[in-house]
Amino acid sequence: MEIEGHPTLDLITELEQRGARRVPGPPAGPNPGAPEAAGLWLWLPPETFLTGLDDPPE
Repeated sequence: MEIEGHPTLDLITELEQRGARRVPGPPAGPNPGAPEAAGLWLWLPPETFLTGLDDPPE
């Protein structure tokens, strides 16, 4: 269980704003139809990491 305001939640929110998609599932992997989804998996498109922060200087 996550505590509201925890940095993990902030990171998930930031990734979702960049296009990540939450998929529930057990520790074995994503499975939206699992009866007991104990966690979540994030699918990240390549654009998620295009922040410009680590681009070489021009």
